[in-house]
Amino acid sequence: MIRGGFGTFALGDHYVKAQQTRRTGRGIKARSAAVTAGALAMVLGASVAASASGGPSASITDVKPAQQTTAHNLTSFSTNAAQDKVWTFGIDGRDSKGNIYSYDIKANGFGARHLSGYGMGSAKAFFKNNSNDDADVNVYALFGSTLRIFTSSTPDEGKVIGTGWNVYNTFVTPGNLGGAANPDLLARDGSGNLWLYLSYGNGTFTTKRKVGPGWNIYSQIAGRGDLTGDGKPDIVARDGSGVLWLYKGTGNADAPFAKRTKIGPGWNTYNKILGLGDTSEDGRNDLIARDGSGNLWLYKGTGNASGPYASRVKIGPGWNTYNYLF
Repeated sequence: MIRGGFGTFALGDHYVKAQQTRRTGRGIKARSAAVTAGALAMVLGASVAASASGGPSASITDVKPAQQTTAHNLTSFSTNAAQDKVWTFGIDGRDSKGNIYSYDIKANGFGARHLSGYGMGSAKAFFKNNSNDDADVNVYALFGSTLRIFTSSTPDEGKVIGTGWNVYNTFVTPGNLGGAANPDLLARDGSGNLWLYLSYGNGTFTTKRKVGPGWNIYSQIAGRGDLTGDGKPDIVARDGSGVLWLYKGTGNADAPFAKRTKIGPGWNTYNKILGLGDTSEDGRNDLIARDGSGNLWLYKGTGNASGPYASRVKIGPGWNTYNYLF
């Protein structure tokens, strides 16, 4: 059992107060549109590269859980009527001590980090989804073979989703792939097979259905929301040569993606690629990438299938302090 502890953190419209003394358990805060935050100063754009506060995002300084303000950990739905309705997530990172730090989205940017989880060093994988039909970000973590969901009602030990999930090495939550109202889950196994789990809307998923084999040629798979303007969520995948490929969503759970199309080469400079949604809040879904030096980059979405991303913009250095980004 892992030992950890919380201070006081805002969870939605209420607070969860934990003992300041050490206690048994692991914990992670399921964050919603109302979160504890300090100054949310960093703006994605030209001012991003000029930010020099000595760490990831705007500041490495931890936000004290003292005052509450509205921040967009989950943004409102996109105002683009053609776009699939998915929430935009903030970015989270786990450090070498097993702590989870979160950066929320506010006014077209990231804010200073705040501690949202602890005792998570043994987790093999993380992913986020808003699969409970509410405004909370639900964090899923894989411990051994057991997948757990951490919500505002189960912030410490989480709730067991099931066992046997250690067969998967990649998890992606691109949005609604099956035509229902809830965002779904993609998982790739060690043999390269990609599987689709449709969401029940209560944090759990249906029995898996096979998307197809051969996905082990990709070292990164990412995406959240529609990238091409047709209202269907898409994904991107990077192959061993550093070429990034686009898989357009079809809206059909039995064959969720069309044949791949090439975006371009040179993406092997990145060790992590993330789709968080509309990070820049311009109505188009974006991509986040971290390079080998720890710099974080933003690729703004264009909504155009022939060139889904604009030229990159530097968010900031120091992101190699995290051994897992999600």
